[in-house]
Amino acid sequence: MIEVVEQLWKKRRDHYLTIALKYFRLIGNSGFMLSLYILFVTGSFYYAQILKQLPDQFPAVWVLLVVFLYLLTRSPFRTFLQSGDLVFLLPIEPYMKAYFKKSFYYTFLIQAFSITLVTLALGPLYSRFISLRTSDLIITLLLLIVVKGWNIRTSWEEQRLPYEVTRRSYRGIRICVNGVFLYLLFEKAYVFVIAMFAVMYVLHQFVYKRIQREYSIKWEHLIHLENRAMMKLYRIANLFTDVPQLSQKVRPRKWLSFLAHAKFAPRRPFHGLYRKTFIRSNDYLGIYVRLTLIGLLFLWWIPSGWWHVALLLLFTHATGVQLLPLFKHHKGNVWFELYPLQKDSRFQAFKGLLQTLLSVQLCIFLLFLIILQEKWSFILLCIVGAVLFILYFVNFYTKSKLRDVK
Repeated sequence: MIEVVEQLWKKRRDHYLTIALKYFRLIGNSGFMLSLYILFVTGSFYYAQILKQLPDQFPAVWVLLVVFLYLLTRSPFRTFLQSGDLVFLLPIEPYMKAYFKKSFYYTFLIQAFSITLVTLALGPLYSRFISLRTSDLIITLLLLIVVKGWNIRTSWEEQRLPYEVTRRSYRGIRICVNGVFLYLLFEKAYVFVIAMFAVMYVLHQFVYKRIQREYSIKWEHLIHLENRAMMKLYRIANLFTDVPQLSQKVRPRKWLSFLAHAKFAPRRPFHGLYRKTFIRSNDYLGIYVRLTLIGLLFLWWIPSGWWHVALLLLFTHATGVQLLPLFKHHKGNVWFELYPLQKDSRFQAFKGLLQTLLSVQLCIFLLFLIILQEKWSFILLCIVGAVLFILYFVNFYTKSKLRDVK
């Protein structure tokens, strides 16, 4: 039975990786990745320049503490469980230990890799303010990975608890322990770091082992967490291609209802529909706001000059590409065929909304540049370049990308 359970886990892992790699390949081939690549190269160049200009009193320890506190405490456990398991696997729960053990190793490997990437990215900051020795950085990374394993194991035991309020209280304990550990680690108080490992061991043996003895596995909760993790993957992939498995969510967002309920001419129903879809469905509004805020951060971070023109065009392009799936949001909806309107009116309504959104984002960027006291010559160049790009993107690029969508 144990071999059957292990084969089942392996089959589900391979199935998930196949789906994930397929969508990641589509994302990698999209035009949005070009913007991300250019931003990565630009950010890497100015990252080194900004590190040299930081004052010696810069609170690097607290910056590192906040970043790694989030990474350590947030330890989602991937199980690859499915809805039918509540019926078919529940009777063999005593044999599922091998299944969840493999899930632990998989989760630990993925999250240890994430910790390693972030550590390497913040390595220059660590070397600038904490220690120049490479051995110290390696020791820090190894200790972080060990504590990450403790967090994953304790987080798994927390999922046995019956109420979310109780889980949050135990998560609060982990936050406190992780915070003290990270502060001692970045202050290089290794003797006290060893003492914190003793505290973690005691907590695991006398607190989390008690949870394991007193509470059984909450299958419904684990299936809910797994479905939520899959929906995150589908939502990201849906920005670049159609994902039939994605369940649509509608959020009221009453504070923006005055835009969704604006009055439109009887022969322009799609204008109102796409505005409501942008505001209420999935995460189109969230993507738009996040890209705008990240663009403002880059404009503030990177010194003034012609780079601001390039950044303006990059973020306008990235926002436009991310909003293209909005046109396909109602694909297959039979109600469209009932409207006694020309089919092109739907595309024209989408283009009008896209042009409005990109223009509003451009105005926000320009206002921020004025606040930064950017030279008027650069601001004028930004206006001309961005307006021409928006006109090209909306009238030509969009048409070429969406010509096959009905």
